[in-house]
Amino acid sequence: MKNERLERIKDFICNLIYPLNIKCIFCGEELDERAQKDTCVKCNSRLPYITHPCLRCGREMGNTTDLVCFNCKSSNFLFTSAHSVFQYRDMIVPVIHRFKYQSHRFLYYPLAEYMCERFATLNLEPDIITSVPLHPARECERGYNQSRLLAEVIANKFSIKYLDLCEKVKENVSQTELDFKSRHDNVKDVYKILKDKRNAIKGKSILIVDDIFTTGATTNEMSRVLKNAGAGDINILTFAHSQHEATY
Repeated sequence: MKNERLERIKDFICNLIYPLNIKCIFCGEELDERAQKDTCVKCNSRLPYITHPCLRCGREMGNTTDLVCFNCKSSNFLFTSAHSVFQYRDMIVPVIHRFKYQSHRFLYYPLAEYMCERFATLNLEPDIITSVPLHPARECERGYNQSRLLAEVIANKFSIKYLDLCEKVKENVSQTELDFKSRHDNVKDVYKILKDKRNAIKGKSILIVDDIFTTGATTNEMSRVLKNAGAGDINILTFAHSQHEATY
């Protein structure tokens, strides 16, 4: 009888912490007490973490002994380094698609938890955390800026100031189907410093947060604008890295 009572208490507590019908963000299976970051045990064991990152852009390097990937040997990035949690493949692709394009806003918190975990391993001490802005029309259509949601969680978790520093002044063509060079051309001059943030930027180290790092075109252009406004060291943190090859 005593053991039965203890089991009921245990079940009650587990249901409070992990309520019924809370699903894994990757496979949709119901979670149990072993779940972490809204991810079931099975999916957690299959997540494509980046374990050997390029020291410049953060892409997975595989078994090579190189410290910097082929792309970065010929790229003149204006940020110091970029870091990502996962390779953009397998189960990572649909969860980001749902977050960005299917109004699954609630995903921001568990995704940001993974990013917080990664950030804690980095030797970075930014003065300001910011995010890649959307064009106002696109943000209105989507209902939120997914990068800002992620960035605000990270800033709050580590007690770092969050500020919107830039605005997107041009609605450019989607980067999705463009090649390496076209992506860089496509984002030229699309960002502008917010007028009331110019003084806040000067001499400050900044962490730019985004959802996916593909060629680095977006974050590099934003870095250029921030550097021209007097920013100091700039680093990038994203949820995933797409492993996009440089093809001109």
